[in-house]
Amino acid sequence: MCCPRSRSRTPAREENKEFRDNSHDNTVSLSELLDEDFQCLMRMARAMCNTLRRPNDRMTCTSTLSELEKFNATDSLEVKQNVRKFLRFYLKVLRWTQTHQPCVYDKWYGNCSQNANKSMLNETENEMQVWLEEGRSYMAMKTFEDGSTIIYSAVAKDPSAGWDDEGFKTLATTANEQHECD
Repeated sequence: MCCPRSRSRTPAREENKEFRDNSHDNTVSLSELLDEDFQCLMRMARAMCNTLRRPNDRMTCTSTLSELEKFNATDSLEVKQNVRKFLRFYLKVLRWTQTHQPCVYDKWYGNCSQNANKSMLNETENEMQVWLEEGRSYMAMKTFEDGSTIIYSAVAKDPSAGWDDEGFKTLATTANEQHECD
């Protein structure tokens, strides 16, 4: 157990930490960086939460994420850092739960993509596609028989070029060409 006197920094001193970006001479506080990282992790967690098949799992995930948002709303850097650490751990738990869901859940609860967020475009056993920011950030993942995984991500201000439609076809073609060369 750590006593308050043995700590090298107090939360008040940590809140004044700033990072300088010398190229643009902008000042960014550690709190702002933690908030930005938290929002990114939350987008991933929400996307994973929507892929859970069991309604009780989705409800538990949603309530846990809303509690984390409440905790992260504080001004204390120590709390924000701990919330971020927990969220990183929780993402691992969500990924494990997502991967190891029994197939019987499909029979009991139906296809999860029908009940999931509209940002979920397509999900099969080996591939998943999701919009992280609707119309701007897209991520797709495909797992092959040999256990290798390819992750495709795209970010654009204007997705009208159709980069999200052909992502897996491009990846599959590239992967097949590499396997043929071996």
